[in-house]
Amino acid sequence: MSAFSVFSDRKKRKKNTQTPTVEQYYENRARRLSHVRYTCLLLTVLFVVYGFAVHGEELTPENFRYMLKFVDLTEEDDSTEANTVHFDYASGNIGGIYKGDVAVLNGDGLSLYGWDAEKLFSVSFRMESPRLAIAPQSIFAYDLGGSEVRIFNSYSQYAQLTLSYPIYGFSTCDTGAFAVITSEKNYRTAIYVYDSNARQVYKRMLSDTYIDQIALSPDGSEFLALGHYAQGGDLITVLQRYTLTDEEPVFTATFSGELPLRVDYLTDQRFAVLTGGALRCYQVGTEEPVGTLSLGEASLQGCSFSGGRVLLTFSDNSLSGGTVLRVYGDDAALQASYRYEGTVNDKMILQGSLCVLTMGEVTVTPLSGGEPTVYEIGKDALQLLSDGETLVLFEKSDAYRLSERENA
Repeated sequence: MSAFSVFSDRKKRKKNTQTPTVEQYYENRARRLSHVRYTCLLLTVLFVVYGFAVHGEELTPENFRYMLKFVDLTEEDDSTEANTVHFDYASGNIGGIYKGDVAVLNGDGLSLYGWDAEKLFSVSFRMESPRLAIAPQSIFAYDLGGSEVRIFNSYSQYAQLTLSYPIYGFSTCDTGAFAVITSEKNYRTAIYVYDSNARQVYKRMLSDTYIDQIALSPDGSEFLALGHYAQGGDLITVLQRYTLTDEEPVFTATFSGELPLRVDYLTDQRFAVLTGGALRCYQVGTEEPVGTLSLGEASLQGCSFSGGRVLLTFSDNSLSGGTVLRVYGDDAALQASYRYEGTVNDKMILQGSLCVLTMGEVTVTPLSGGEPTVYEIGKDALQLLSDGETLVLFEKSDAYRLSERENA
């Protein structure tokens, strides 16, 4: 073939080449994008199969479903996360934070909301005295004085316990294990401990003692039981510590003439018990308290265990009234004292600061010193909540991240 023939053939091919239309251009682009999506989907499936095959213990179906909550394969997410969650008002609304989402419980059921204003799920049921407890793996809704414990994850209810006798107390811990105080025929108290899969792993029956409160240790390997009984006409408060490997208590302390009020772990090695007479702090494995605070004639209003500390509120007996809040360490030593106008409705320690809810205000005070930050709020505030980093104000019909909303 001559050079002229080759040149002529190239000219013919060049003349036959046409510029694609707009429709053809975008059809070609769409076809390429479709190939990319199918390739990504195939890689995702291979990744999931590999994950379940090699890391089956860590990557469970529940973890995978929770991960999918944040994945949208059909749309681009160009929205910004909201700072307020709205929900229907109901008398007795109780709030909690579960994996960053807002749980709302009342006598008619439970709902879970994301900060993108999406209702993740809602379940209807009846409880006379609903209570909410949250562990890293689960949401627990139980009926104090009733017989039901319902257990939820991010999508639905996955377990339910129906006991033969009323529920008098409940506790959960970081592992997702939980404990229930109830009773049984011929026994004043029955204590049941369950693992994170709602399987019973421990049972303790008491015929002569009423247990009022229970507290699981952070790792779920032991628990504290605070109760009372009568002896010769006197009230005896009894504190016991149990391990799940021993039927009998490994520690017992009694306090004559003192009402049982609160008990809980402050750390994995320290716990505190509050009675009508004193606050006592103990080291795990020792018999005598490491610190004791006598309440004397003080007008105790409330108690919270938060951030490894004990928060006690007392009536201010001065002419101006108000409330005194004192912060005690895990050795019952006084660390700080503050005074507030009116009643303290809720209190917690978050990120080294004391957060206090009073009528119309939230006061955040650094425990290391410094000036407090005061937020003016409405009169509908019910609770202070936290996702571990951010303070959330729970009101009658909405919840919002306090600092972001107020500083916007």
